[in-house]
Amino acid sequence: MIIVIGNGQSKFVVNPKLFNNHLTYGCDFVYRKYMPDHLVCQEIDAQLELITNKHTRKNKCYFRGFGLIPSMNYDMLRQTVDPRMKIGENSPKTDNFINFTHKGVSYFIWVDSSDLIEDVEWWDDDWNTDAVALRLACQHNFGETFYCVGYDYYHGQTSSGIYLGSNVEQFHEKDNTPFLKNHKIIEEENPECKFVFVGKDISYEVFEEMLNK
Repeated sequence: MIIVIGNGQSKFVVNPKLFNNHLTYGCDFVYRKYMPDHLVCQEIDAQLELITNKHTRKNKCYFRGFGLIPSMNYDMLRQTVDPRMKIGENSPKTDNFINFTHKGVSYFIWVDSSDLIEDVEWWDDDWNTDAVALRLACQHNFGETFYCVGYDYYHGQTSSGIYLGSNVEQFHEKDNTPFLKNHKIIEEENPECKFVFVGKDISYEVFEEMLNK
């Protein structure tokens, strides 16, 4: 079974340990509770944590705008930093690094050749993380069925009557058309695939039974 884990609060209605024997794709901070086989991440704080704690040495990660800079440019870029600004840097130094400013800190993060990081070149502002994870899953697994959990903006209440909480209210207050547009694009790109949204197309009870088989 291929499971794609979105960012919604419903993602852990089912015990994530039941995902272990299946192929999984997940988003952002999901790794703090469950590390999927493929992690899609655009949150800077999460990327920093993944790299500095060496999670990227063992787990495949997909980042947005992750342009590596050759080490020969380090000294020049380091000198351009405002002396009043804090510097964040990991070690050891390697052949490549990334440089960005986040929350008043200029970061120089060294990336090892063994880091399993892939830059998703087509990922722009029109794509939310949940949809990127689903699109990558389709690109990697032609013609398969995908079980989607935690896609709370896709439906306001589960088929088993579980209210999904504040995330649903947030998406209802905003226009969720861009998110649904992403899903339409994915479905049109992959007519041979089947998408099952847990809580909408099947109940969590049925999903859990399937995982336990």
